Formats: sequence, structure tokens, C-alpha cells
Amino acid sequence: MKRVVILGCTGSIGSTAIQAIRDLKLQVEVVGLSAHSNEEKLVQLALELSCKAICLTARHCTPYPGLSVFSGVTGLKEMLASLDADVVLNGIAGFDGLKASLLTLEQGFDLALANKESVVCGGSYLFEVARQHKSRIIPVDSEHSALAELIKGRDTNEIGSLILTGSGGPFRTLASDAFGHITVEQALAHPTWKMGKKISIDSATLANKALEVIEASYLFALPAEKIEVVIHPQSIVHSMIRHRDGAVYAQMGPPDMTLPIVNALVDGSVSLVRPLDFTNLNLTFEQPDYQRFPLLGLAFSILERKGGSALAFNAADEVAVHAFLERRCTYLKMIRAIEKTLERSWQVAPSSFEETLELDKEARELTRSFL
Repeated sequence: MKRVVILGCTGSIGSTAIQAIRDLKLQVEVVGLSAHSNEEKLVQLALELSCKAICLTARHCTPYPGLSVFSGVTGLKEMLASLDADVVLNGIAGFDGLKASLLTLEQGFDLALANKESVVCGGSYLFEVARQHKSRIIPVDSEHSALAELIKGRDTNEIGSLILTGSGGPFRTLASDAFGHITVEQALAHPTWKMGKKISIDSATLANKALEVIEASYLFALPAEKIEVVIHPQSIVHSMIRHRDGAVYAQMGPPDMTLPIVNALVDGSVSLVRPLDFTNLNLTFEQPDYQRFPLLGLAFSILERKGGSALAFNAADEVAVHAFLERRCTYLKMIRAIEKTLERSWQVAPSSFEETLELDKEARELTRSFL
């Protein structure tokens, strides 16, 4: 039986994982849980799952009988150090997830990673920490999970390119002259997936796909020229690989995060998603429009530039999206603030968490000056 820790247990990824554990009766033992601020839900889940260790990262957590209670980032480190676990699912949102990923790897645990910012911001040193502690990084994003399955047993040299699919978001067919009038409500209305506010806005701007391009390059050690993006509104094909001989292999299934999450936690599960009915299945594919969605194009230039530009992009995006959600800037001003932040060279790549924090802070302050 796998011993599992779920970080961000009250969020979308954590909730889906817990529902799968409950409904599918997975052979796992949940030994640790964390949440940011929802203490009531955290304790409720711990009692339901017979989990003995919990951590509330945003503030001090109230002691509870029968539970080992930890608080803050320091408490998260202490909790992980106290546990005997096989795999940690990191479902924490945003830049804050990087520290949790590093703490997990330093304990020698395998990391089931749903926090793409860990890869985008941590870069090569995240993978160096994993190597040092003999830990695996298992992708949980649906696209990267699909790629990992498709690549299994293949020599990297046989792969011509990775093909990431994206739904195109709510503005796929919106005329360019209408982008100046986009509202927060419109941007949050994703046509396929139900997600948190930040990732919903990123899906509308295709910034999320840009982050996934960067993540794929690091996860599979392939350069920008070997990564493609195709718009696929039905979200049935999760990703593809193009073989050197020209053949294309795809993973297909309903838009459901259960499959990648469970596959990262356990081996050999069955009946995770409903079988596809091909009777009335219509699939379409389009090239991305880099003019209307310039943030996607930034991903490829960031990979070519290297340095700290990926970290700066993530920092700028988090600041600008937050301002848009609070209605302190327009949709177009949000995009422009991110672009202007990336006009700086960001040549130096961070080689430690401390350097990452400094660079992240600098990029955020610069972005705020443009809003």
C-alpha cells in the first residue's frame, strides 16, 4: 500500500485526488495533509482519511486531539521530516508550491507534481535536488502526464517533437478588436475545464500553455524547437508525440484529471475514466494565433534565452493576473505588463531557492510598475 502525502488538499487537485481515493477505494494510506488557510476543511479531511499529521501553511493551526499539528512553511518541513511516505502530491497553486517541492525532494520522497511553477521557477536546480536525493518527479498536469506515458520505452532520440494540446480557452474565436472589452467574468468562463481563478485566467490568455511549454522542455530535456502547440477545443487528445519516422502517437480520453493524478500515486489502477464513445466523436485541431495570444509565443523565446526569464515570466503573470482579477487593470494592460517585464534580459539563472526569491521579488516589483 502506497503511503501518500497531499499538499494543497482543499484545492482542485487535492480534492480530485481525495475523491478518487474515496470513490475508487485506492490502495493508499494518506499519512499527511496540508492546506493554506481552510483549517476546518483540513481537519475534516484528516479525520475522514484517518490521517494523523496536518499542516496549515498560512497561519497557526489549532491543536486537535489525535492529530500531529504543524503550522507555516517551517511546520511543513517538520511535518514532511516526521513522516514515512512513498510519494507526495503537490497540488499547491502558484510560486508558493516551489518551496514545498524542494522540501519533498530533500526528504527523498517521490514528487507527484501538479504545481508547474516548481519546474518553471526552479529550473535545472530542482532536478539537481531530485538527483541528489534519488527522488522521482512525476508529472500530474494532464498534458505532461500523457507525454510521460507516450514516451515510456522510447529512446529520446526517436522523438521528433512533443505536441501539447490546448483548448484555446474562452476567446479562441473572439475578434482582435474585442479584446479591449474583455471582462473578468468572461475570462473565468472556461469552455472545458472547471478550475481555480488564476489558472482560468491563464487559460484565457494561453499563459498556462506557455508555462506548460517551459515545463515540458525541462521535464523531458528537449529544446524549444522540439515542442509544438496545437489548439484542440474538445480536450479529448491530451498530448501527442511526433516520431522521427513521421508517425504521431496520442493519448485520448475525456477531460478528467482523475487519470493523471491517480497514475502518479499508484500503479495499475483500472476504470479511472469512462471509455471514449467514438460513434459521434468529432475532433478538430488549429494552429495557435500568436498575434491574439502573444504570451504563448513568449514561452519559446524564453526557452531560447534561458537565464532567469522563465521565473520572471511566472512572477509577472501572477502579479498581472491578480491585478486583473481585482479589476485594477484591463485584460490588454495585463498582457502588456507581462510583455514589458520580459523586455528586460533576465540573463542570470538562479541556482538556489534564496536566489530564486530575490529574482522573483525583482520581477514582481517591475511588473507592478507597469500596472
